[in-house]
Amino acid sequence: MEEKDFPGLYQASDAASMQAQKNYKNIIAYDLVSMIVASALAIYNYQDTEPKLWIYIISGVLLLVSFTLTLVIRIKKFEDIWYQGRALAESCKTLTWRFIICSESFEIDIEKEKVKEKFIARLREFSNEFKELNESLNAKTIVLPIITDKMWEIRNLNTLERKDFYIINRINDQKDWYATKAEFNKKKYNNWFLVIISSQLIAILSIGYLIKCPESNWNLVGFFTTISASALSWLQLKQHQELKQAYTTAAQELNFIQASFGKVNSDLDLAEFVLDSENAISREHTLWLAQKRT
Repeated sequence: MEEKDFPGLYQASDAASMQAQKNYKNIIAYDLVSMIVASALAIYNYQDTEPKLWIYIISGVLLLVSFTLTLVIRIKKFEDIWYQGRALAESCKTLTWRFIICSESFEIDIEKEKVKEKFIARLREFSNEFKELNESLNAKTIVLPIITDKMWEIRNLNTLERKDFYIINRINDQKDWYATKAEFNKKKYNNWFLVIISSQLIAILSIGYLIKCPESNWNLVGFFTTISASALSWLQLKQHQELKQAYTTAAQELNFIQASFGKVNSDLDLAEFVLDSENAISREHTLWLAQKRT
C-alpha cells in the first residue's frame, strides 16, 4: 500500500502532522542555536569599549530572535498539530487495514454498500473528533477518495492472498520500521549523551583554569554550560531512549503475533489475527502519544 492508496483524510492528516513536527523541531533548534551563539560571544572579555558594544548588540539581537521563536511556538501550536495529526493519521491507517483485510466490523460477508457505509461513518467520527485540525489540513488532499480502488482491490482478494498481503505489507513493513527506528534512536541517544558529558567536563576544566588563572580574559564556562543544557533539552524533546524502548517492544510483540501466522486458515482466523496485530501497533502509538504529552 502506497500513501495514495489510503483515504484522503489519512493523507492530509499525515502530511499536516509531519509538517508541524518539522516546523516545531526546526524552531526549537534555531532557538537553542541562538542561545549557544549568544553565549559564545561572551567567551572573551574585551577591554576596549567598541568591541564590547558590538558584542552586546549582537547578543541582544540573538536573544530577541530566541524570544520571538519561543512566541511563535506558543502562537502557532505546532506541537498540538503534530500530535493530533499523528493520532488521526494512525487511526485512519488502522481502520483502513481492518477494512481491506476484512477484519472486525468489516467482515467479508457484509454487503458492499453496508461495509462502505460503516467505513465512511467511522472516518467521519475520527474527523469530528479532531475537527480542530481542519484549518491545518490541505483541502485538495482531504477531498481525495475515501475508499480508493486499491482498497477495493485488496478487499476482493481471497483469504490466502489477503493474509499474504497483510503479512508482507503491514506486519513485515511495520516490524522493519520499528527495528530501524529503535537502532536509530539508540545511536542518537548515545551521541547526544556524549555531547552532554563532554560539555560538562570541559566546563569543569574551564572552572579549574579560571581558578588557576583568575586574571584571564577567557571564560568558556558559560558557553559549554549552555551547550550542555541545550543538548539536554534537545534530548528530552526527541526522547530517543523512550522511543527506542517503545519501538523495540512493539517489534517484539509483532514478532510474537506473527508466530501464529501459520494457524490462520479462514476469514475468521484472519480477522482475529489482524485485530491482534493492529491492537499491538495502536498500543505503541498510544504510548508514544502519552510520552509526548507528559
